[in-house]
Amino acid sequence: MPGHTLIAVPILSADPPLDTQIRTAQAAGADLVELRVDRIANVPAVQAVLARPHALPVIVTVRSAAEGGAWTGDEAERIALLERLVKLRPDYIDVEYAAWKCSRRLQTAVRTTRLILSHHDLADTPADLNPILDDLAATPADVLKAVFTAQDATDACRVLAQLRSRAARRPTVALAMGEAGLATRILARKFGAFLTFASLHPERQSAAGQPTVAELRGRYRWDDLGPETRVYGVAGWPVSHSQSPAIHNAAHAALRIDAVYVPFPVQPGFAAFAAFMDCVHGERELAVAGLSVTLPHKEDALRWLDEHGFIVSPFARRCGAVNTLVRCADGAWAGENTDGPAALTALQTASRCVGNRLRGQRVGILGAGGVARAIVAALQGMDCQITLYGRSPDRAQQLAQDLRCAWQPWAARADHAGDILVNCTPVGMWPNGGDSPMPDEALGRATVVFDTVYRPAQSRLLCAARARGCEVVSGRVMFLAQAAAQFKLWHGRPPPAEVMGTAPVSDEA
Repeated sequence: MPGHTLIAVPILSADPPLDTQIRTAQAAGADLVELRVDRIANVPAVQAVLARPHALPVIVTVRSAAEGGAWTGDEAERIALLERLVKLRPDYIDVEYAAWKCSRRLQTAVRTTRLILSHHDLADTPADLNPILDDLAATPADVLKAVFTAQDATDACRVLAQLRSRAARRPTVALAMGEAGLATRILARKFGAFLTFASLHPERQSAAGQPTVAELRGRYRWDDLGPETRVYGVAGWPVSHSQSPAIHNAAHAALRIDAVYVPFPVQPGFAAFAAFMDCVHGERELAVAGLSVTLPHKEDALRWLDEHGFIVSPFARRCGAVNTLVRCADGAWAGENTDGPAALTALQTASRCVGNRLRGQRVGILGAGGVARAIVAALQGMDCQITLYGRSPDRAQQLAQDLRCAWQPWAARADHAGDILVNCTPVGMWPNGGDSPMPDEALGRATVVFDTVYRPAQSRLLCAARARGCEVVSGRVMFLAQAAAQFKLWHGRPPPAEVMGTAPVSDEA
């Protein structure tokens, strides 16, 4: 059995030739391949590969449709096919536990090769995973494999907690499918899984949420992960657009910090956020040491901290929003807000706002969420005259009341005639980059337009504002500044700014 977690690449078709795909997987850094015979639909090609030496070890799988595969034929025919393939001595054969336990013929057929017994839940992650994992553990399988479907990051963390407790006893694979399950695939190595699955290309996934080998080995620093690796991440909904994993992991690599930063999609609502935080707080061995908090959970984070009696910084308290969570040495949590200071840093890159020139200017704020709260609080420290325009009148009025600033209905934003306009809404964020929170014809009323949306770096709002003679400030400046502040809170030292600023990111999926 391996001393480290293997990367398995699924092969789903016979085009290009199987031998070519196996060699490509080897060159990319895979440790073995899974021949998905149910998807390949070319049994002679599979038999030919198994009959001769091949570049990597092979798992043979003929997955039934009931567990997410493509086999819809007769079960007896599937067992007969497995019998023929086993005789060619693949390195492993993956068989569904539900089918194996009901078929003496299948149990006999797979006895001569190393057996992966698997369970797939295509709909959910049950509240209690123990019965499924205990049933698998009672079998003679060489590898136990349980795959669930994560609704959000709480499910992923529960799967990882089970993997941590079981992998030391038996070779185990425990994964969660879907975007919310990505963390289980990245952190499989930390928790000692037998293997994880990664594709060669995004369009060749065998299950939703599968990263590519290049992403695992590059962005997530797979080869550097181990039992002592500390875990950081971004909690929000959605987070697939976030470029935080790229920049934080690049900084970890540059400073040789044993840490990894991963996406944690947490469904909207305080209950979902509290469930996630209660999980990572209670499961200390998950080693979650810090979190970036993004939409829609910045106010939820403050509430969770308060309900547990944890620390909230004075500035975050004034903002009414937390975007950074830090785990203290005693296991408690502390909350900070790095958005406000980062927004000032970004605005002061504009010639109209350099240094003290920002003081006293008239600012229109679009939005009334957590980012808006932080930016209003920071600008009030510069004696700016602020008018808030909120898409939700109730939220806008509440924010204006909390922070004692003026507010106007959303429709009035087109009449804003201040010096600076700041977009704090997600309007225009990838993948909806063609949207803008402001009518183009109204943009010439401000001299500086700042969009906190950082993906794409040049949003439609900024492009339209520039065309009308405004000085523009990209949200990427603020994004990098707040990330640098978070990094320092977590690691006690600043990140290498040049590394964060040049980390490979994209405006595309």
